[in-house]
Amino acid sequence: MSVIRVEPRGGRDFDVTVAEETPPGVSGLSFTYQVRVDDEVLAATGTAPDDEPAQLALVRVSFEYLLAREPAGSILPAFDLSAIGGYFPTYLADLADRVPR
Repeated sequence: MSVIRVEPRGGRDFDVTVAEETPPGVSGLSFTYQVRVDDEVLAATGTAPDDEPAQLALVRVSFEYLLAREPAGSILPAFDLSAIGGYFPTYLADLADRVPR
C-alpha cells in the first residue's frame, strides 16, 4: 500500500510524493515527482484551469490509477498528466469516471 501526498507548486504544477506504507519504526521507499495538469486533461475532465482543489484531485486520482498499473519506481519523475495516455490509452476515459465533480 502506498501513501500519496500532493502539494501545489503554483499554477498547474504539483509536487507528488509516493511513500510505502510501513509499520511504525520501519522506513520504506519514497518517490517524488513533478506533475503538470495540462490543457488536454482539463478539457477531458471539464476542470477549470483555475480550480486548484479539482486539480489536486486530478493528480491524486491519476497517481492512484498509475500505481494500480505499475510500481512507483517505474513512473517518470516529471511529466504532464496527458502523457499517461501514451502508456495507458484508456487513461482519459477511465479518469473521467473517477474524478469527483
